[in-house]
Amino acid sequence: MPSTADDGWDMSPRRESAVVLEMPTSFETFDAVKEKPILREKLSSAEIEALLRPDLSDMAPEPAPLPPAKVVDRAIPDLDTPAVLTPRTDVPEDALRVAARLSLALRQGCGLRAAATVKAVSDGTFASALATSTVETGQAIACFAAPNGEIVAMLSLSAELANALIESACGGKPGAYTPRELTPVDAALLEGLVRPLGTGISSSLSFARIETDAEFAAALARPGAVDVIDLDVRFEQSRMPARLILASDDLFDTGPVPGNGQGMVTAAPAHAPKAAPVTAVLTARIASLSVPLSRLTDLKAGSTLLLGLPADQPVELLSGGRNGPVAAEAQIGRKGAHMALRITKRGPALR
Repeated sequence: MPSTADDGWDMSPRRESAVVLEMPTSFETFDAVKEKPILREKLSSAEIEALLRPDLSDMAPEPAPLPPAKVVDRAIPDLDTPAVLTPRTDVPEDALRVAARLSLALRQGCGLRAAATVKAVSDGTFASALATSTVETGQAIACFAAPNGEIVAMLSLSAELANALIESACGGKPGAYTPRELTPVDAALLEGLVRPLGTGISSSLSFARIETDAEFAAALARPGAVDVIDLDVRFEQSRMPARLILASDDLFDTGPVPGNGQGMVTAAPAHAPKAAPVTAVLTARIASLSVPLSRLTDLKAGSTLLLGLPADQPVELLSGGRNGPVAAEAQIGRKGAHMALRITKRGPALR
């Protein structure tokens, strides 16, 4: 066998002695007792308390509690009770004018010989006007709307007046009144009678609905100030109360009538002449036009030739046909999806 020196694995004697010294001379035996986990006894009461209740003596003291807030009662307005109506000492002409319109509408529109006179006028709201009126069994409230749909006028009919109108609509005569609830048939009869009253009071009013509950009618009305007109309606031989509620705005075109002064001459208003619309027929003459010959050869009677005109193409506008005078010079182009002309110079026809 070859020696170790021949295959290159031989070590010097010095290296062999170093290897022998590095190897351990003794080996530790395996002890199973040392590998077992160390068991601890149960925690004492002090240790448990230290874990559950740590020492917080190094923390800052708690702040002093705030003094209890003093509860003060505040006055809450009673929203269920509407404001009281403010009576007026005078009777304005607008109220008299509206009462006259109502009387005329009752005669012409409803065919009833009834006349309304003003007893009192006050200011308030729809809720206060409907709340202060006498709540009777059988009363009806006619609601009228503005063009935008808001309820801006109401006519509160007393139970006696509503019953008299219903009997008149049925062909009878008002007699002894017995309070009763209005039926759907009664409401339909009243609707037919009071429908023309809206346009009779004002051209901008239209009938909306008939209500028998004052609170529900107040919920439908537009908020704001109103003029309340208490009326005394004479129907046949009886006098019955009613209340007309109108929104305080310029809706009812009841402006004051100018005074009739003696010796005053009213000058007629000068009518300024208005420019009448004029239709002009003009012909556009293009300075230059470039069209492919193939488009011209394919033209037939009634066909349309689309001109691909460039922007700002100069043209002349002729008045009266192709041989007419030049009315203006312009530039032809496009504005959006349409062809347009921009006048650059006016001719004698447009001056």
